[in-house]
Amino acid sequence: MQINFSQISPLIKYKILSNSITPRPIAWIVTVSANGVINLAPFAFFAPISSDPVVFSICFSLKSNGESKDTFKNIMQEKKATICMCDVKNLKSLHLSSQELDSQTSEALAFNIELEIKNPLYPPVPKFTQAAFMCDFFDILEIGKSSKTLLLEAKEFFIQDDLYNPSFDFKLKNIGRVGKEYQVSEKYIHSRELL
Repeated sequence: MQINFSQISPLIKYKILSNSITPRPIAWIVTVSANGVINLAPFAFFAPISSDPVVFSICFSLKSNGESKDTFKNIMQEKKATICMCDVKNLKSLHLSSQELDSQTSEALAFNIELEIKNPLYPPVPKFTQAAFMCDFFDILEIGKSSKTLLLEAKEFFIQDDLYNPSFDFKLKNIGRVGKEYQVSEKYIHSRELL
């Protein structure tokens, strides 16, 4: 079957991409709103696009009510974000934080996700995070009507002391997204197993 992208909805385009480009790394993004609400949200439309400077792209669709996502609004207002890589210890918390909450409700408080400050100039990280990038807003790409892509420049990198080595030959067991499932190394975990 051939599918013409000009003849399908943005939702169907998203489904095609999310189920065919797999596995995808997940950026667990922490931001803080102008009034201090900490937001945690996973994004699988995420990729490094430059190593010098270190720049990541994150694609944002709209909330189900048509509004911009809180993460997007917070980055545009505060110009800061922390991108955390997630392993199996934090998988349930990451999955819970994917729910749409009121913008005045922090996922950290709603789901009892413990946070740690690694750099006071940037949003905190969930406890047990093995690696994270402290990022500044870099640019915005307004490519289409239903999605926007933010570019974030990493200014600092955090890695747990027990994983660090001077040659930077470390290995993380990050969670990846494969359609409706998560992938950890060779194991697949369906989201319903986390409930």
